[in-house]
Amino acid sequence: METNKDRKSLFSAISINRITAARFRKFSKNVAPSHSESLDDMMDFFEVTKIHPRSPIFRHYVGLYNYIIGRLDFIIALLREHEEKYHKPTYNMLAGLFDKAEKMEAKTRPLEETNIRRLTKEEWELEDGKVSQEEYDLLKNARQKDRREFSEMISKIIKGITKVEPTFGKPYYKIDINFTELDILKRKYEE
Repeated sequence: METNKDRKSLFSAISINRITAARFRKFSKNVAPSHSESLDDMMDFFEVTKIHPRSPIFRHYVGLYNYIIGRLDFIIALLREHEEKYHKPTYNMLAGLFDKAEKMEAKTRPLEETNIRRLTKEEWELEDGKVSQEEYDLLKNARQKDRREFSEMISKIIKGITKVEPTFGKPYYKIDINFTELDILKRKYEE
């Protein structure tokens, strides 16, 4: 291998296909400042690693790499599907059962305890979970306001979704939302 000191600035022409030359120019811009340096780097790579681009071992390695990446993508998709179909519904059912059991325990009291106490009509209504008409109207208005805010927020998020098609890899969707809005949503709707 020559060093930069041994070189003279003499140039030689090589005849190559114009399509290949255009590809090489694009490639060379990312690798080195000049075409000569990028060719030197490529040749050094193949000499040092002692591999040949057309060797069957190299092709086998690239094929094996692509196969493994494809299998990993399949396994990731399979795990996500399994989680959606089995784990989340089971978790939701169990959480619902435990919540219902806790509510049932809170509502049921010993029979003697309820017979001994004397309550007024308002206290009985509070015990049964009844509320006055004014409280009901306030609650109803608050829920309608929450629903309106939620629908506005969802429509804003949906309008901010854009499809991104990268040069390499699968296309994906990107949501344009800043961190403070995301934190507010998390705090507001997490339970």
